[in-house]
Formats: sequence, structure tokens, C-alpha cells
Amino acid sequence: MGPNMMRLAVILAIVLAGLLFVQASYYTIESGTVGVLATFGKYSADVKRPGLHFKMPLMQVLHVVDVKLRTANYVGTQDRPDKEGVQNKPSIQVLDNKNLPIGIEMSVQYQPSIDQANVLLEHYGSNYFDKLINPLVRDVVRNVIGQYQAEEIAEKRSEIGTEINRQLEGKFAGLPFALRAVALRNINLPPIVLKKIEEVQLAKQEEQRLGMVQKQASKEQEIKTIQAKTRLIEVTTQATADADKKRIEADAKAYQIQKEAEAEAAANKLIASSISADLIHYRAIDRWDGQYPRMLLSGEGGGGLILSLPDLAGQAKAATQPGH
Repeated sequence: MGPNMMRLAVILAIVLAGLLFVQASYYTIESGTVGVLATFGKYSADVKRPGLHFKMPLMQVLHVVDVKLRTANYVGTQDRPDKEGVQNKPSIQVLDNKNLPIGIEMSVQYQPSIDQANVLLEHYGSNYFDKLINPLVRDVVRNVIGQYQAEEIAEKRSEIGTEINRQLEGKFAGLPFALRAVALRNINLPPIVLKKIEEVQLAKQEEQRLGMVQKQASKEQEIKTIQAKTRLIEVTTQATADADKKRIEADAKAYQIQKEAEAEAAANKLIASSISADLIHYRAIDRWDGQYPRMLLSGEGGGGLILSLPDLAGQAKAATQPGH
């Protein structure tokens, strides 16, 4: 190889090295991720957001951190393959305060903090779920469930879910993660507890049924009482009305009698004031039919006694009959 060829090869090598250097100096961060540069092994606090960035080749190494929402599902009895952003783990097995086994199925959604991606890598590395999140969730669930008896867990499910969420929020407060949601999906109780709960539920249902029967009987009794009171009021009202009617009729009758008596007294008074001895004699003479009188008024002015006179005409007639 001649000198010219050697010189050309060197130039080409330098140009190629320069291109490689320039290419290695630039990098791109995609959406949903951030970049953390490590300069001679030390993580930089300057977290790189999505876009085009520059770094020093050979001196700095880029670490990409996925900061999208992640979900941990605790369901079933076996560990299952993970998917993108989803960890599938067995249900959390815990003991109640009587050491009875209980299975808790739930989901936890969390998200790595963008601004603390360097802290995440420095303290936990890329496998932070198995190192931190999974043990933390299991410890909180065991701590909460251990405060209850198995028989009351199903009844206090809402309360338990709220307490688990509260304690997890407290645990996540000082970590480079943000807790987004906690969902308590299912509580698997042992058969002996389920049977006891069923018996309790049946007893409660029977108690409610008896309560409804008693309530219905009480309601019917109230209706009968109201009906009896209504009937009593009707009878009393009718009796009062009848009594008032009779009283009004009696008052009207008494008033009528009083008025009739007053009218008769007034008439008698008027008649008495118009009677005189001459009038009496006149009336007697005017109405005499030629027969011997049978009645006689004694006294002056006819104001004495009424005397019966003997039947002289009858005696005279009898005397004229044959045989006398």
C-alpha cells in the first residue's frame, strides 16, 4: 500500500470516528419515559424529559426509566406472566386475629415519580417492584387484616379497603412513587368461616322476617284500634245528634204548649172580660128550646154553683102512662 493510500485510510478512519462520536453524543427520550445520565457511575439529578439531548460519549451512560402508570394485580393462587406495565401475583395470604387463613385479592396502581427517577435508580434499581412495592403492599394488607376476626371481615369490607388505602398512602408518601388507586376485589374466607357467616345471615334474615311479621301485626292492631275509635266517635256523634234532636224537639214542643196555653189564657181572659149577667140571660133566652132546664147557676150574676134540676118533664110523662 502506497503512502497516498495510507494517508487516505487514516483520513477515512478519522472521519468515521468523528461521525461515531457525534452520533454517540446525541440521544432521544421517548414519551412515557425519562432519562438519567450516569457520569462515571454517578447518577445526575437532572432528569431528562422526552426529546433530543446531548451527552459526553465514554464519560456518560444513559439509563431510561419507564414512568408510565403501572398495575399490580394480586389474584389467584399462582404467579402468572407479567405484561407491559402489569405485574400479576398470587393473592395475598394473611391470618386474622385468630390465625385463620384468609386470601385477599386486590389491585394497586402506582406511578414512578418523574422528578425522582435518579433516586429510584440509585436506591432500588430497575427491579423496584420486587424489592419494594410487592413487600410493602403485602405487609400493609397483613397488618390491616390481622386486626379483624374472619367472621367480621366480609361485613366490614368497605372499612378494610379504606384502611388499606390509607396505610398505603402513608407508606408511599416518602418514596419516589405516586399511589394512584387501591381496589379490594375479593376476600377468600375459609369454609368454616363461610358456613358460620351463612348461619349468621340466615339468623338475621329470620329475625328480620319475624320483625316484619310483628310490625305487620302491630300495624293491623293499630288499624283496628283506629277503626274502633272511629266507630266510637261515629256512635257518640250519632247519640249526641239524636239527643240534640230530641232536646230541640222537646224544646219546640214545650214552646208550642207554652204558646198554646198563653193563647188559650189570653182567649179565656178576653172571653171572661166580655161576659156579663145581661149577656148570660140573653144567651139563655136566645138558646132556650122550650124544654125544662136541667142545669141552674146559683148566685148573683151566675157566678155561683152549677146545680142539677130534677127531670120534671120526665116525671110528668111517666105519670101519664097507664098503670100510674
